[in-house]
Amino acid sequence: MKLSMIVNPLNERNLQLAAQIGVEEIVLTYPGLDRRLFTDSKRLVESFGMKLTHLERKVPHLKFVHRLPGYEQQIEDFKTLIRIMAENGMKVLCYNWMPDEDWQRTSSTVVERGGSFVTEFNWKDVGRNVTDADGRPESPTSSEQLWSNLERFLNEVLPVAEDAGVRLALHPDDPPMPELLGQARIMFSNAALLKAVNLVPSPSNGICYCVGSLHPAGENLFEGIQMLADKIFFVHARNVRGTAKHFVETWHDNGEINMVEVIRALKQIGYAGTIRPDHAPSMAGESNETPGYEMLGRLYAAGYLKGIFQAV
Repeated sequence: MKLSMIVNPLNERNLQLAAQIGVEEIVLTYPGLDRRLFTDSKRLVESFGMKLTHLERKVPHLKFVHRLPGYEQQIEDFKTLIRIMAENGMKVLCYNWMPDEDWQRTSSTVVERGGSFVTEFNWKDVGRNVTDADGRPESPTSSEQLWSNLERFLNEVLPVAEDAGVRLALHPDDPPMPELLGQARIMFSNAALLKAVNLVPSPSNGICYCVGSLHPAGENLFEGIQMLADKIFFVHARNVRGTAKHFVETWHDNGEINMVEVIRALKQIGYAGTIRPDHAPSMAGESNETPGYEMLGRLYAAGYLKGIFQAV
């Protein structure tokens, strides 16, 4: 298993910090389709002795998720993204099928250990979102149509991914609920993730197993890891406390998820991919402008995970 990280923002200081704590691989957030941005990022990452291997977050997808006008071009852009990644030696594209575009929270200022700030999702405050998710279209899409759209999407893009040697890793919905504000959601369980990889069998069709997204839904993480096994292409490690309707994120070492047992389960299935510390608390002196993605808490989380790697 390798330690990876999103570096936010991607600059020399943060890359140096990541290199100093033993990060091996850097995860790039979607920069657009300008090839120079990829080559420049790769050069910068490699100058600190690390590799640029994964891409995720903010990849445009709402048009093909809902089959809205312009979805054909958005799929073509997704194919172009795959090819650009391959040109730069990148191996895994993490995407999601969230019909509201990205993860959502109702607060980013819940006080955790030592006065740090963490995010919260509370059903009673639904409609107030503090993340950068774009939101759902005006007309809802049924769960049946979401599944149909996913199958058609995979049939179109997987041949390109296979040819490029890039693997697609589907991230579960966050929050993991079957419906949110009248919009159906489909990717909130181990069974749904397994169904997704079986829709279109391919060596490039797999999962980003995000333990912090699935735990609030009551999913058994260890059964999910065993069930999905060689279809797990990427792992997000974050910790939480609560249920799908009301949960808070925590420090990696004090939530309800036994992170040691998660890593041990991944080792038992022979997982040799990358694990990145996902959302972490914002610490003293940080602006909390990008909740979950400030640097200091994730540096702590990376060290904690690395210790677990060695222990298991």
